[in-house]
Amino acid sequence: MTKAHPSTRAASPRPSLDASLAAGLSGIAARLRRYVLLEGLAFVVGFLWCGSLLQLALDYTARGLQWSMRLALLLAMAGGGALLLWRRLLSPLRVPAGPAEIAHLLERRHPQLSSILVSAVRFASGEVGEAGSNSHALMASVIRRAGAAARAADFEGVLNGRRARRSAAALIGTVALFLAAAVLAPEIVGLWFSRNVLLQEIEWPKQTRLLVETKEGVLFGARGDDLVVHATAEGVQPREVEILFETASGRSGRETMVTVGNPGSYRYRYTFKNPQEDLVFSLRGGDDRTREHSVRLLDRPRVTESRVELTPPGYTRLPVTTLGDGQRAAQVLPGTRVAIRIKTNKPVVRATLMAGETAIADAAEDGEARLVAVVPLGTTTYHFALLDDVGLEDKQPAKFSFRVIKDDPPGARMKMPGVGELITPEAVLPFELEYADTYGLATAELAFEVSTGSVAEKLIPLPEFEAGTTTFSTSLQWPVSAEGIVAGVRLTLRARAADFDDVSGPNLGQSPAVTLRVVTRDEFLAEIARREQEARMDFERLVDAQDQLRGALLSVLNDYRRDIDTAALAAALAPLERRQRSLAGSVNVTRQTFERLLEELRINQLDSSDERERLGVQIVEPLTQLAKRDMVTAADTLRQWAREGSAELAARVDAQQETVLSQMRSVLAAMIQWEGYHEVVNMLRDIVRLQTELHSETKEALQKEAGNVFDD
Repeated sequence: MTKAHPSTRAASPRPSLDASLAAGLSGIAARLRRYVLLEGLAFVVGFLWCGSLLQLALDYTARGLQWSMRLALLLAMAGGGALLLWRRLLSPLRVPAGPAEIAHLLERRHPQLSSILVSAVRFASGEVGEAGSNSHALMASVIRRAGAAARAADFEGVLNGRRARRSAAALIGTVALFLAAAVLAPEIVGLWFSRNVLLQEIEWPKQTRLLVETKEGVLFGARGDDLVVHATAEGVQPREVEILFETASGRSGRETMVTVGNPGSYRYRYTFKNPQEDLVFSLRGGDDRTREHSVRLLDRPRVTESRVELTPPGYTRLPVTTLGDGQRAAQVLPGTRVAIRIKTNKPVVRATLMAGETAIADAAEDGEARLVAVVPLGTTTYHFALLDDVGLEDKQPAKFSFRVIKDDPPGARMKMPGVGELITPEAVLPFELEYADTYGLATAELAFEVSTGSVAEKLIPLPEFEAGTTTFSTSLQWPVSAEGIVAGVRLTLRARAADFDDVSGPNLGQSPAVTLRVVTRDEFLAEIARREQEARMDFERLVDAQDQLRGALLSVLNDYRRDIDTAALAAALAPLERRQRSLAGSVNVTRQTFERLLEELRINQLDSSDERERLGVQIVEPLTQLAKRDMVTAADTLRQWAREGSAELAARVDAQQETVLSQMRSVLAAMIQWEGYHEVVNMLRDIVRLQTELHSETKEALQKEAGNVFDD
């Protein structure tokens, strides 16, 4: 056999499939892709429809899901739709569907083809080796046979048309449902789309709308205080509203709120008792459920640190005083400036100084603190009304108490030692003056008034005084005659001082007034004689009492000689000792009386040497010895005898009593002797006075008679 030249075989044309067979295979491939598209779209659209219905149902029944839950559902739908789109549409469409794949599909449907259709498709496409190595006649023969076999096979039954029609119907039906919902319920569809696709915060239409009284969705409260949640309802008023809450620690609960008011105007209230941690809550009532509201528990504002600065009024010359933290009470003088600087535990928007319910002043910012200054007009307790940025107030404010104390007037003391109620115009009055003021003396004066019809006050100079000193004392001798004061008037004297108080003063202080009657020498001496006589009569009674005391002692001595026991002796001597000491005190009073008489004589320039001898040497000195030595010694001896009961002491007792009585009688004799002398002097003074009066009357009578003679 003659072999063909290779170039000749390579040039032979490749046989092609029968036109009808090729058209059938292409038609089946196109139908397959349409069926896959319809089924995939039906699944995806159906899933989206079901997901949308689920979103709508959940969002509507819950009366508004939280934004986070709606986002989660949207992401779940998007993820599920994307998965279905890939598995049911994109992935199947990516599978090859050429003539060879369709031929395989036909041969599985018609096994009698015995791979002839697949072989013919491969020969026609040149997929069986190189063209030069294949038998052209064989390929042509296979292709002819395949065409004949294919015409006998049923190509229409290869694909399931019913399934495709169901998918198409499902797709059309689902789209129709979407369109029908959009046409029949556009508001609901629009709300669903806005809330669940666009994730907008648009609420579902409700018959009841619960409104919670919060600040931008947050309710602020004080930690540890009762927290009250208030709510109202618009539209249909539910008779019952529930509050659902969860604390920061995870504890949750559900309670029924208290309903108050009348139908149509209900208000709802619930109280959290002393909450200690933050929480979230929502309300449910009627067909409404609110979104979650937050509760933030904060500390109330309070004063954590304070400093008080006290600036006394200028006239006191006192330094500024600072009270440290914790010292919130003080005594202040009128006019004191009180500056209070406080720090709080948290920033505050207002700090007002209050006195009870009265607002005094707003504290100004001073760095991190607040500062306010005030001048208390009286004793006052202040506190700060603190308010923070969320409206919390200080319920237990710190107290600042200031007691306004009066600036006492200056003290003025005046002593006139030895001065009695009567003085003569020749008297030289002694003064002992003391002035004092806590914050300084402005003036220190010694004033006097003379009652001569019109009262005119005059001052006695105090040259040593210097203004501003806090204490001043001086002694001086003031001659009454220097002011021309005569007998027959009354002289009133007082010490007086003023301070520098320029706030509520000046304050004036003065000593009790001393009023003296100015008399003649004779009147003064007559008064001295009268008082001396009274003192002598009192002393006579003391002498009698001392004599009686000695008689009682003699009785005790007689009993002692008859062996009186020690206990009885002590009982008998005890009252006698007390009488002796009492008599010593009375004698001392008499001594003081005569001392005063002598001092008054000296002040009034009437203390002659005779008077000093009589009163000082013969009366005052013996009385001093009696009162302070002899009578006290006699009382001490009585006490010692009562304790020891010795005979030696018994003998000493009577001797002492005799000495005391002798001295007392001697003093009494001196008093009586000079009293007689005074009577004689007074008689002579009366005679002189009568003679003077007679002389004056005689002179007046002679002048009158002489005048009558000349008239005649």
